[in-house]
Amino acid sequence: MRHALLIPFPELLPIVEQWLERSNATGPSQGIPPHVTVLFPAPPDIGEALDGFEAFDVVFRETRRFAEAVYLAPAPAEPFIEMTRAVWGRFPEWPPYKGEFLPDITPHLTVAQGALHDEAEADVLPRLPVRARAREALLLGEVEAQRWEQQASYRLR
Repeated sequence: MRHALLIPFPELLPIVEQWLERSNATGPSQGIPPHVTVLFPAPPDIGEALDGFEAFDVVFRETRRFAEAVYLAPAPAEPFIEMTRAVWGRFPEWPPYKGEFLPDITPHLTVAQGALHDEAEADVLPRLPVRARAREALLLGEVEAQRWEQQASYRLR
């Protein structure tokens, strides 16, 4: 079973849900909430790797793009990077995205992937900024192809 460790932002669901569902195989209907990924793939149990991390406020002010995706850039980005490094540091055999994008670690909340970039960006931009709070990390497990379920929750202090 594959696992993903993420910080959910349910308050962004009204803004991004339609674009995730139309352009991505990992949307809310598959059990994955709007989120910023901490580590994917992730070990099936992260133990105490996030102990000591506190809840923090986040603002999503702008969209940015990767080659195949449009995303919301969280500010500040540093706490997400620190969490990724902490978990990866405890589990060095689990590099982020299998090491594909290293040395970069780019926190992001995907809006649309693979298609519809311009339309999604035009719809989302006027609805920004969005303020949110990172309160917990969720460990999701892929229980069947493209179907994810929560396996654990880690509260940020």
